Amino acid sequence: MEFEKTKKEFIIDQEEYSKSKLSELMTMMISFCKVTKDGQVVILEKVPTRKVLKLIVSARFIAHAAESSISETVTREELKAYSGMKDAVFLVRFSEMLRENFAEEKDKKVKAKNIVLIEQFLRSLKNE
Repeated sequence: MEFEKTKKEFIIDQEEYSKSKLSELMTMMISFCKVTKDGQVVILEKVPTRKVLKLIVSARFIAHAAESSISETVTREELKAYSGMKDAVFLVRFSEMLRENFAEEKDKKVKAKNIVLIEQFLRSLKNE
């Protein structure tokens, strides 16, 4: 009995986890950013440069989970525009985000790897 309970807590179904956590994660993000219906990410609060790209890809991932018409991927150009970073800073932070395995790039589009990483990131951002 204890094994099954522990197993359910340890091994997650990403889709079910997403549904149960979606509202909580959106609430955590509301003070930092919002997403328009066409997918633009608007940063509302100053976020450390090291974390702004993670916030943007997280916002798109969560927005897509809530509203399937919003793409979960974001292009490099969109990331750069939403972040407001200069080219050199953007390239360093973008490479850093990929090296940390927070996001993946495929066909020139970037998306967060999974909702578990997003939750960890948002909790750390909220506690700063």
